[in-house]
Amino acid sequence: MKVTLFFVLIAAIAVLGQGDFDLVERIVLDDFTNGANTHGISITLSADLGVNDPDRTETAMFDAGSGCTGLLGCERDMSLTVILGLQGRSFSSDIFTSPASYYFDAEWAISNPKNSESETLLQYDGRDDSIDLDISGLNGLDLTGNGAVEFLRISAVSDLDTEYVFTAYSPNGNTCVASLEVLQAVGAYNYYDSFVFFDIDDFSGNCNLENIGAIEVSLFSNDALDAIVRQIAFVGEGVPSNTPTPSAPPPGGFTWYTFDDDDNYRSSCDEERPRPNYFMHNDNIIYYYFHEVIYYESSSSASI
Repeated sequence: MKVTLFFVLIAAIAVLGQGDFDLVERIVLDDFTNGANTHGISITLSADLGVNDPDRTETAMFDAGSGCTGLLGCERDMSLTVILGLQGRSFSSDIFTSPASYYFDAEWAISNPKNSESETLLQYDGRDDSIDLDISGLNGLDLTGNGAVEFLRISAVSDLDTEYVFTAYSPNGNTCVASLEVLQAVGAYNYYDSFVFFDIDDFSGNCNLENIGAIEVSLFSNDALDAIVRQIAFVGEGVPSNTPTPSAPPPGGFTWYTFDDDDNYRSSCDEERPRPNYFMHNDNIIYYYFHEVIYYESSSSASI
C-alpha cells in the first residue's frame, strides 16, 4: 500500500539522539544566518597562478551588530587564498540563505574549479574587524560547556571527500585541533545524514578547552569542489531547558507518525502514538513532529 504525506509545517528543534541519549546544542559556533547573502569572497584569476607565483588572498569581515544570536563572538572573519589556478577560473566562499523548505536557515558554500589549489578560512575571535588572529577575543570561552559538551557537530555536504580542520586557541597560544572528514554525497540524502561528529575528548594538542580565546575553521581544496556547511555546534546529552511547548493543533488536529528507517522505508510505518515535539534519531527509529497533515492515505499494512 502507499502512504502519501504533504506537510505544511514541520516543527522541530535541533535535537539529535545517539544510542540511548539525546544530543542538544550547547554552544552554536555559527548557524550562518548572520551575514547571509551579504558576507562572501569571490576571486577570478586574471592570469595563471603557478607554483612560483605568490598566493592571492582576499578577506572579508562581518559584524552582526547587537543581534548576533547564532554567531559566536558576534563577528565572522573570512579569508580565501588561491595557491594555484588557471586564468579565468573563479573561486568563492559565501554565506547564503537556504531555501524555505530546508531544515537549516542558512549555509556556508565553497566553490573551487578544476586544476587548482586553495584554502578557505573562517575565524571566530570576537570583534576586531581584522583577519589578524586575536587569541583572547572570545574571553576565555569554556568550550566544554561546563562539562555538558560531548561532540563537535557539523551539518555538511560535499561533492568530493573533504576535511574541515578546527583549531581552538587558548589565550596563552596553545592550540587544539580536530579534523572532521565529510564524505562525498552520492544521490539523494536527508538532512540528518549530513551530520558529522567529533568527540570533544579527541581534540589533539595542549590547549585548555575550558579557556578558549579564538576558533578557526579551514578547508583545503586541490580539485573542483562544491561544499556546503549548514551549522557548526557543540552538542551534549540532555533535553534543552528552552524546549517549546507544543502549540495547539490546527482545526482537524494533527497526527504523530513513527518511521522505521533501518530498512530504507520498506517495513510497516502505520504505528501512531505521541512523541516529543522535536526531531530525534534513536536506535534506528526517526521521530518527526508534524504539525499538520494535509493528505494521508493508508491502511493497516501501509508501507513507505
